[in-house]
Amino acid sequence: MIKFENVSVKYPGAAEPAIKDLNLSFERGEFVCVLGRSGAGKSTFIRCINGLQPVSEGTVKWNEKSLSDMTHKENLEIRRKTGMIFQQFNLIPRMSVVQNILTGLFGYKKSYQNLLGLFSSSERMTAIEAIQQVELTVEPTRRVENLSGGQKQRVAIARALIQNPKVFLGDEPVASLDPGTAERIFSLLKETHSKRNLVSIINVHDVGLAKKFATRIIALREGKLIFDGLPEQFNEEMYAAIYNQ
Repeated sequence: MIKFENVSVKYPGAAEPAIKDLNLSFERGEFVCVLGRSGAGKSTFIRCINGLQPVSEGTVKWNEKSLSDMTHKENLEIRRKTGMIFQQFNLIPRMSVVQNILTGLFGYKKSYQNLLGLFSSSERMTAIEAIQQVELTVEPTRRVENLSGGQKQRVAIARALIQNPKVFLGDEPVASLDPGTAERIFSLLKETHSKRNLVSIINVHDVGLAKKFATRIIALREGKLIFDGLPEQFNEEMYAAIYNQ
C-alpha cells in the first residue's frame, strides 16, 4: 500500500541527510513502531508518508503511484485518508471537545463552512460517536484547555478517527504522558487499528511499548534503517546499536 524507494531527505544547509536511502513497504493490518534516538530521522520519515515533507531523492508511493506524480487533488485525498496524531496534541485550547474533533472534517468541506463552523447534525453525531469510541468521559462541550494530557490525546485520536482514515500516523503521540496513561493510549490505538484494519506507523521512544504492541519494529540511526523485524527479534544487542553512543 505504501512504499519507500531509495528515499532521502536533506534539509537546506544541513551537512547530512535527515533520512538516507530508505527502502520500506507497509501493508494494511501492520502496526509498526519506529524507534531511534532524538535526531535519528523519525519525524522526517513519518512526514514523508503523507507528503507533508517532500523527498530530496527517491519515491514515496501509495498503491504504486508516486506522491510526486499526483495532482494537488490526489495529494489532498491522501491527507484525508491519513489520521495524524502528534505529541503536543495540536488542539485548539479555547474550543470545546466536539469542536476540536470536528476539525478532522476540514479536508472534506469548503473553506467558508470551516471558517463559520457549519457542520450538519449527522457530522456532529459522528463526532459524538468518536468521543465514545475513544472512551472519553467528559462533556463534549467542555473546553480542551481544561483537560488532562491523556484526555487531550483521546480528543486528538477522535479527531483522526472522524476522517475515516486508511492510515494512522503518530509522531511520538505518548511521549508527554505518564507511563500508565501512555500504555492506555497505545492500547486504544492498537484496538482502533485492529477494528478498522489500518496501516499504523507510530514513532515511539519507549522500547517496552513497541515490543508489547507492535506487529513490526523498524529502527533508524542517523537517518539510516538499521533494524526491520518482529518485536521478539529486537534484542539487547540491537538496543545498544540504536541508543548507545
